[in-house]
Amino acid sequence: MASSRSPSASTTSSFKVDKPEAQWAKELDPSRYRILRQQGTEPPHSSEFNNMYPSQGYFKCAGCGHPLYTAGSKFKSSCGWPCFDQVVYSEEGGCHVGVRPHRGQFEIICNNCGGHLGHVFYGEKCTANNERH
Repeated sequence: MASSRSPSASTTSSFKVDKPEAQWAKELDPSRYRILRQQGTEPPHSSEFNNMYPSQGYFKCAGCGHPLYTAGSKFKSSCGWPCFDQVVYSEEGGCHVGVRPHRGQFEIICNNCGGHLGHVFYGEKCTANNERH
């Protein structure tokens, strides 16, 4: 179930999926490890999801498989990265995406494993809720 609620800042340093960094490095390919665990950025227009607009399902965390965004929340943008405007929110898990300050911006993270997902941008007027993930 998607919600138009803005993600709330994660207040815990512990996640349901809590692995040592050495284990993350073994399980993820080097590019995914750099992005998810070291707050890296993939080059613009390089994501396999840029031109993918499924009619159903969800987009999940590449680190732990946690549902993050519904298919219907993805929208076309010319920024070079996949864009979403609503996060998955569930009764049992709350908001599946968290936000924390990062280098003068707001980093978005998976609330299940802490993996870096990118940044949230406010005030661009490109969505009904005025935010782009």
